[in-house]
Amino acid sequence: MPKDCGHPMARSARRALGLLTIVALAALACDGRRSTPEIKVTTAPAKGETPGAPAAPAATPGLPAPRVVGFDPPNGATDVDPARATLSVTFDRPMDPEGWAWVIERPETAPELGDSSFDATRTVNTVAAKLQPGHTYVVWINSPQYSYFKGADGTPATPVRWTFTTRGAPAAAAGAPPLLSARDGAPRLVALDPPNGATGVDPALPRVRATFDRAMEQSWSWVRESESTFPATTGPAAFEPDGRTAYLPVRLEGGRTYVIWLNSEEFQLFRDLAGRPAPPLRWTFTTAPAR
Repeated sequence: MPKDCGHPMARSARRALGLLTIVALAALACDGRRSTPEIKVTTAPAKGETPGAPAAPAATPGLPAPRVVGFDPPNGATDVDPARATLSVTFDRPMDPEGWAWVIERPETAPELGDSSFDATRTVNTVAAKLQPGHTYVVWINSPQYSYFKGADGTPATPVRWTFTTRGAPAAAAGAPPLLSARDGAPRLVALDPPNGATGVDPALPRVRATFDRAMEQSWSWVRESESTFPATTGPAAFEPDGRTAYLPVRLEGGRTYVIWLNSEEFQLFRDLAGRPAPPLRWTFTTAPAR
């Protein structure tokens, strides 16, 4: 029974009407099965740019890329008010006020997004949003294909994946099947060490840990997105005595961004004692530069 699997992602894009672009992202699993979730993107390219064109290189060689330093609601939040009408991100510097890319991973985790704009400082971008109760949402700020969030010098912001869950019971239409993102009773991740999206992580960290909201089966799916972004391991994965916290011994390198999936569409061995799999979650963090 596999515990993890690499599945590099093949990407293609096509232009749709207005600001809505559809991206087909095909993930090829180890067993050869293919899934093709859709990605919806709401973007505003800077003046003179073509949607879907490759991102421009950094205008200032050696200058670190802009990065997100704040999310509202916080990344990983689990009790978000579904009545809220906006989402916002804060960058570490003033940004180009005429470009943005709010990228949605797939329809079942997509909030309904509207107009987006920067505040007077050009560090906070806010988008109108319509949320539903009992949903887990996923939003990318920039992506490999869409990098319109840029610093004032044209340097694209580092892509980051943002997820949060609204409180309350999901409102399902009569006769409609439940969404995978709102499965009743599914186990939830309540803590990650290091946190999702963390930067400056100590590369001497000996293990990464994921804590669930309940005791889990002694099985796991630490899934590779690519060989280059998965940390080297130094021992077998296991659970701590509480039965809720899974850990993976690792050897990290300085100045690297790592990506780990906890479960995936193909591999779902993180399960509670009743056999219910945890919804897949993409976890990323960046280590501090080597000294």
